[in-house]
Amino acid sequence: MVRGTLFLLLILATNASLVLLHPFSHLRFLLVAFLYALGTSITLYLLFHPRNQWLVANRSRVDDADCVALTFDDGPDPIDTPKLLDILREKGVKATFFVVGKRAEEHPEIVRRAWEEGHLIANHTWSHRNLFCFLTPRRLRAEIERGTESIHRSCGFRTRYFRSPVGLRHPLLRPYLKQAQLEFISWRIRSFDTVTTNSSVLTRRILNKVAGGDIILLHDRLPSGTDVMLKVLPAIIDEIRNRGLEFVLVGSREDQ
Repeated sequence: MVRGTLFLLLILATNASLVLLHPFSHLRFLLVAFLYALGTSITLYLLFHPRNQWLVANRSRVDDADCVALTFDDGPDPIDTPKLLDILREKGVKATFFVVGKRAEEHPEIVRRAWEEGHLIANHTWSHRNLFCFLTPRRLRAEIERGTESIHRSCGFRTRYFRSPVGLRHPLLRPYLKQAQLEFISWRIRSFDTVTTNSSVLTRRILNKVAGGDIILLHDRLPSGTDVMLKVLPAIIDEIRNRGLEFVLVGSREDQ
């Protein structure tokens, strides 16, 4: 709560710096521009950087240095998620699915299938609000709690893992996740499969960076479909294994 308060004070101080413009002078303008830019840059870093620890503790690696973890956000999707599960089953790979509660309610059979096939199901909020960092306290709590409850209804357990939309932070996220007994999971490799339509680019973006212990961010639901990701995933899995790495979950299923 203290860090959240300090963060809000930073925002207030950044905006309050504008009063220094009066009476106007070129020197005052340069000073205010510097202070405002500095405060805004720090604010954006604290909200958007996926691995900063200030507003909420988070983990971006798995413990085993000889393993990597595939994570898939935003599903389930009635078309693409079953295709992905078929690939993972064929390759003998277990992955972590950060599901959107509202979509899990619409397709509980897909969530149950993923769980029954040995994958880990985690909370990706109830409705995946793009402006997650600006939610009211009541709405923030509801997004977290309803996301967990939807998984419980689908699979019969309460997940211990959470990832916010796009990894965004919120001033109250730390205490709310602590109350909900959820661990924030970030990533080391962001594939940008949400904007990549070139299969070669997506493949290189992952394979040129991947190292032991990495958590890789992908998506099993996209507005334009996940055809590119599904096309290259088998080859990516094979190449990662050829480098002596294996695939693990971001946490233990026994903790659920």
